[in-house]
Amino acid sequence: MRRTLSLLAALVLAVSACAYESSGTTTTTFIEPEDVPPALGPADIEISDQRVDGSFFVVDLVSMPAAGWVVARVDEAGAPGEVIGISELLSIGVIERVAVPFFVPISEDTPVHVSVHVDVDRDGRFTYDPPDSFIDEIAVRDSGEPASDRALISLLPPLTPTEIFVDDQATDGTFVGDIAVVLPAPGFVVVHADEGGSLGPVLGFSTLIPAGGSDGIEVALEPPLALTGIVHVAVYIDRNADLEFGPGEDADQVGVWDDGSLAIVPVTLTVPARVPALVEVSDQSGDGGSVEVASVELPYAGFVEVLTDDDGEPGARIGVSDLLDAGSHDDLEMDLTTNQTSSATLWVRLWVDLDEDGELSAGDAIALVEVGGEPAQASFRLTVQ
Repeated sequence: MRRTLSLLAALVLAVSACAYESSGTTTTTFIEPEDVPPALGPADIEISDQRVDGSFFVVDLVSMPAAGWVVARVDEAGAPGEVIGISELLSIGVIERVAVPFFVPISEDTPVHVSVHVDVDRDGRFTYDPPDSFIDEIAVRDSGEPASDRALISLLPPLTPTEIFVDDQATDGTFVGDIAVVLPAPGFVVVHADEGGSLGPVLGFSTLIPAGGSDGIEVALEPPLALTGIVHVAVYIDRNADLEFGPGEDADQVGVWDDGSLAIVPVTLTVPARVPALVEVSDQSGDGGSVEVASVELPYAGFVEVLTDDDGEPGARIGVSDLLDAGSHDDLEMDLTTNQTSSATLWVRLWVDLDEDGELSAGDAIALVEVGGEPAQASFRLTVQ
């Protein structure tokens, strides 16, 4: 019985908090893992100057010795001041691109100090007593210095409120015109092809437009539209402030109306057919007050123009026909606005009534022999009798 009691006593000692050696005075104390304080190092943090929308910024890299946070503090005369932002709880290890939201979005460029804090009390909540008493302590680097860094957080140009105004229009397919905008920051007007109702490839873009209101903007298209169709006219803000258009998440972005929608307007471009056109005229003689055009082929309603010669090229206009329907017209007799008193080389050229106003004007376009081809024109010799 006594031997049994001795064994039981030995077992009790084995599971107790303390064990004693009979041959000495060494004492071994067992500590529960939760009673071991979390490591404060080695830690590391890296941050770069950056441009943001004001609601958050990103830390490039954090090395956490234990669970904790990245804490942002405002700069006060070069030293860390009030806490203005905290990351979510981070686990132990190396983490890249850690987002740190501001308590209140910044409204101007702001230097910030960032530091690694360890969840010392393991309650999952960052605890501090402003302005300088931190329960969840700052971690340290290998050198023993605080794991901190500093960067300038600049504001991106605002995307809103952006406005754009442009109507459906007739064009020769080489441009979109009469565009007006109101910009919150410098940006560009960009024309996209239509791709199933969405933005397709970029067809053209303007030069940099200053903040504020601008009108009369024209954007050249490359390649030109050969047929009537829809394009999308958008406003991009120069977010990276490089003064050059370059769309992308870290570059230029579409502006936003004050209702939250993107500043994009679909526009129908009516492109009257300019091809195929044909003109035939022969050398002729006359009194210098009129000429005869043998045959013309117009792809769209338009005009026949007579011009003087300017060193082998069409020169000044000296005659225009009435509006002609699309199709073939033969043996056209055309009066000249200026009587020719001597024999000379003259030109005949075809136009399409692009703006559909019934008159040959700057809004019209020269007819072409083929898509991307030469103007439909020809020279002839007029001998004045």
